[in-house]
Amino acid sequence: MSAISRRPPRRRAGAQFSGPRPDDPRVVRTRAAAVEAARSLFLRQGYVGTTMDDIAAAAGLTKRTLYNNYADKDALFTQIVGDVSDFAKRFARELSDEFGAQVSVANLRAALDEFARRLALAVLRPEVIALRRLLIAEARTFPALARDYYESAPGQVIDAVAKGFARLAKRNLLHVGDPRRAAAQFAYLVVGEPLDRAMLTGVAPASDDALAWAREGVETFMARYGTGRAGGRRR
Repeated sequence: MSAISRRPPRRRAGAQFSGPRPDDPRVVRTRAAAVEAARSLFLRQGYVGTTMDDIAAAAGLTKRTLYNNYADKDALFTQIVGDVSDFAKRFARELSDEFGAQVSVANLRAALDEFARRLALAVLRPEVIALRRLLIAEARTFPALARDYYESAPGQVIDAVAKGFARLAKRNLLHVGDPRRAAAQFAYLVVGEPLDRAMLTGVAPASDDALAWAREGVETFMARYGTGRAGGRRR
């Protein structure tokens, strides 16, 4: 047999080494365990105080398996922030349907109440509060990540609400001069104080309390921006 015939066949251009697919159930479970362990440890010990060894042990993984999925702590932290950002992006996209043609004088208040309910339940989730606390604690280490989170999460939600309010103003359902300012005020009226309290204490409000605050926030918003054509005082 010639030397040429003993050579291993060349890999085709564009061919990849075989390995587990990202959607392989084992990979999904492994990555989920790593992210959950990292999130818990980052919150309890801080980013600097947590090692990859800690994360592997808490997740029940070998170090090799952990490193096969995440190169370092930065990758895990970025994944954790990205998961919440993706949820916020989806929520913002859905808002385009919230203030469509189906919103009328007759159901404006009900539509705003429903949106406030959804916003409160989305923003005041324990995992969102925990992530914000973690981002604030590590903002000096990850300034770009903190900025990107704001722009892709609360920033996009406020932008979507502003566009919706602008459409309602054009139909004379709201008196809104500056839609983005009105959107920011709406958000604070609905979730601002409960979120501030949760950020400082680390304790998310009970759902009933959060929803009651949201309803009162809509009432205050309507007193400022309502046209008087829709929505009286609701109990």
